[in-house]
Amino acid sequence: MRDNAFLNWLGQTLLGFVLVGGSLQVAWMFGLGFYAVSIPCGVVALVGIAIITRAELIERPRRILRNARRSLSFPTQWSVKFDKRLACGGVIPIAVIRSDGVRFVIDISGETSVHWGTPVDGSGEAPLVGAKGKPLRPDPIAPLTKAALTASAAPVLWLPQAAQANNLRHPQSNLIVVMGTARDLKHALQGAEIVPPRAAPKAAAKDVSVGEVKTASVRVREPVVA
Repeated sequence: MRDNAFLNWLGQTLLGFVLVGGSLQVAWMFGLGFYAVSIPCGVVALVGIAIITRAELIERPRRILRNARRSLSFPTQWSVKFDKRLACGGVIPIAVIRSDGVRFVIDISGETSVHWGTPVDGSGEAPLVGAKGKPLRPDPIAPLTKAALTASAAPVLWLPQAAQANNLRHPQSNLIVVMGTARDLKHALQGAEIVPPRAAPKAAAKDVSVGEVKTASVRVREPVVA
């Protein structure tokens, strides 16, 4: 599937360059002042640019994912699986089980930096805001949290292209955000401490529905420079 995606990107990119190059050559041969030719050539060139842009927008996240995976280096005692299918029907890019049994589900974002925004829907859940000051779309918190609940793991969002190393944790979903290299991710996972959930009051225990699952809370220490 990866090879087919790359071939599709390559084919569309080559087609776009052929359209752009061919239209410019035809326009140059007939002269830019000959509007009956230059205008259609310009339209064809714009179509070629649109094809190249669309192909790159589709391929860029895949390229980031491939490069990020190649850069990973976890301890040999850890279990690491790629494209792990979950019981909920989704697929998580990276699933990690630490040697002590702590589980993580990791998604990868091409953003260079993120921070918590201001809740806008009254739910109290802060959205992730990108470097341009706008909430990430699609929002990675909900699907990643759902995957973590299904796998009984801690959710992690990794930004391998971040300009500066930093760790964040979402106060409601316990989502860990790791900004930095594969080395920073490894240190963050090594330093993640599981926080035992607080016991619910007995009076409120009857209101908890049977089978409800909660994601393990985690604390992340600052990255340790080896």
